Amino acid sequence: MTAMSDQFTYAVIGKAMQVHRELGPGLDEVFYHELLVNRLREAGIEHESRPRGQLVHRGLIADTFEADLLFPRRLVAELKCLHGSFDPEHYVQLFCYLKFWRVGTGLLFDFAKDSLLYRRVNYLEAPPLNLAGEDLLRNSLDFGSESPLAAALCQSVDRVVREHGLGYRDTTYRGLLAAELRAEGIGCVALPAAPVRCDGVLLGDTHCDCLAVQNRFGILVLALRKTVTAADRAILQTYLRLLDLPHGLILNFGKETLEHRWVSRSRTTSEDLAHRQ
Repeated sequence: MTAMSDQFTYAVIGKAMQVHRELGPGLDEVFYHELLVNRLREAGIEHESRPRGQLVHRGLIADTFEADLLFPRRLVAELKCLHGSFDPEHYVQLFCYLKFWRVGTGLLFDFAKDSLLYRRVNYLEAPPLNLAGEDLLRNSLDFGSESPLAAALCQSVDRVVREHGLGYRDTTYRGLLAAELRAEGIGCVALPAAPVRCDGVLLGDTHCDCLAVQNRFGILVLALRKTVTAADRAILQTYLRLLDLPHGLILNFGKETLEHRWVSRSRTTSEDLAHRQ
């Protein structure tokens, strides 16, 4: 970070501190936002309040972003009023905005404490991945007649990574992959609904946090995780059972690499057995 950009960041922090002194803690975020916008305008600091941007992939909207404050080409700031400390999702949200608006520095503000808390985040674009769709099929399951569809899924993942790289949140990659599949004419449903039953009793309906593809594959999309866990695998197996899908794929768009795990619907419950009889 250059000395000039450092001075700009400190100027924004100074205005946020001024707003905190003027209003004190304990108010809704909107009041801090509006007063900070006024103080920035008075100081002649160029900014955009609540800018909205759409991430478009192959003509389809994959995700929509709305930052609190954008200082074009310089800084993105997010305003919070928190009971506790900054959570990982706050950093993930800010990283997404920095990647989308191609800005290297971000600020998180917390106006809820007795003095203003802030964290500065620096963002560097991850290097391009050397990935081929065929790589995802290594150590895969025996898909039988679904092998062409599995190969098409892998090619779609490859195209998403090549065009957009790493660094977005899970919902963004789920939207990107859904857009890619639909553009290729491959039917998919995001957050598919499924009934939840036990002992023949309908407990209600739920939405599974995955993509259901051609009624054959379930895809669980994760992002910025350290690794795929056993719990992630078990969760996808639950979705496969509820949606009656034979095959599953877990994708973790990590900070530096793409991790994948193929999953089969191997867990059978008494409800499954009753359903098949």
